[in-house]
Amino acid sequence: MEGRPVRPAGETSAVTFHTAQTVCSEGLITQEGWTVNWPKPEEIVLQWRPAPKQKVEEDRFVIQCVSQQTWTGLAIKDFGAEQEQGVVATRRFYTNDIVCDYHGKVITEAEGRAIVQSLNDEPGYCFFFKAGERELCVDSQNYPCESHPLTNTFGRRINHSSKMPNLKPFHCKMKINGEDKDIILFKALKDITVGTQLKYD
Repeated sequence: MEGRPVRPAGETSAVTFHTAQTVCSEGLITQEGWTVNWPKPEEIVLQWRPAPKQKVEEDRFVIQCVSQQTWTGLAIKDFGAEQEQGVVATRRFYTNDIVCDYHGKVITEAEGRAIVQSLNDEPGYCFFFKAGERELCVDSQNYPCESHPLTNTFGRRINHSSKMPNLKPFHCKMKINGEDKDIILFKALKDITVGTQLKYD
């Protein structure tokens, strides 16, 4: 398509889910039909920046993955008696890629602490976080969850590590099935290769 104005490299790389890569950028330019006045793929990669939080919260693909639990590139693996189950990457993730969410029912911190105390040293699946002035907890203790009875969601199986994390959790507000929801997403802290166990701090 000729006659289009020159598009800034950063504008073409409007990627919220994955870090811009040269090969992907070439495909995007071809897909959009640009034949003149397009930025070089290398420029797109160089100028790419992680999407702001608001853009992530409104991204349709991320919302779909959260609501339907259709995250890809992940597998649950049994690491034996010491670690039990965890999650490994089945494809490469790049720094700042959104990997998955910590899925479950959002409850108050007090309700979450009560659940943990009732476990008697058994493994717990509760994620505590602060949203503004609210102290909250994602309760993933029950498996399967009510909304996804056939899915063993990945987030609850990701192990914690304060020394060697490769994921960072962050809080978002998303509209899921017409309702505003508090969501915890995991973002890659660094490039993650295939077969690497995922851990968050």
